[in-house]
Amino acid sequence: MFDEIEGKPAFGSLAWGTRTGAYSHGRLTTYEKLSVLGNMGKMAGLQGLDVLASKLGLMKAYGADLEGLLPPTTGLVTDSLAFADEVLGEEIFQHSWRTYYWGMLLGGYRGLEIDREILFSAAILHDLGMAKDRPVHPCTCCFAVHGAERGKAHLVSMGHDPAKARKVGDAIALHLNGYVSNRLYGVEAHLLSRGAMCDVFGLGSKRVARDTRRAILAHHPKGDLLNGLEIWPGHHLKNTRGDFLIRLNGGEKHAAQPLSLQQSPR
Repeated sequence: MFDEIEGKPAFGSLAWGTRTGAYSHGRLTTYEKLSVLGNMGKMAGLQGLDVLASKLGLMKAYGADLEGLLPPTTGLVTDSLAFADEVLGEEIFQHSWRTYYWGMLLGGYRGLEIDREILFSAAILHDLGMAKDRPVHPCTCCFAVHGAERGKAHLVSMGHDPAKARKVGDAIALHLNGYVSNRLYGVEAHLLSRGAMCDVFGLGSKRVARDTRRAILAHHPKGDLLNGLEIWPGHHLKNTRGDFLIRLNGGEKHAAQPLSLQQSPR
């Protein structure tokens, strides 16, 4: 796994989250804010191209049977699912399942080789920082980093390979970057971020066949996701990625989501 990029902790990683001083607890530097802004711009650009391709009839959307996308029944998968079921609220639990499916499908669209065990563990635990029993709150930390640290520690405590637990933790910590490079951070971290962005903002949804989108939302329906994820202005520690993304989207508690997937896709 990666720890550094050009001699510095990789932006958004577990190691990055251990910084002290003015940029502790996941607070962003000006350069990092620009990076998030650029990543969101990249995602919006890709979505624009997808919309155009779809309108022109050039989009070859990828579909699959949901049962065929399920992860293997391994100890890591079983323990991750049990932990998520125990500590996550219903909205986040369903969001986490959808994130896994979107990630799998977007990876399938590109023909990527995916470690389903790692992707599932990371996806089902990726919002662990928003758990019902969280020991710290988003107003005091970067919830993605805290959730990553907690998830990694839990998996290690259950006897799982520390290297796998670290890979899961880094993917969780990175997912709020807006875009996570497959080349730099691996397929699973890339697809976790893509899956989460697809579920919250609809980015990449055109690449998934309509019937498959409907099946996912039927099995794991969207409820009040904005409140489930606590996407509220002033709720997250100032200048963390969560806070910055909320302000970037207008900072309104019930802001319109022009790119988000509908509960009943057409």
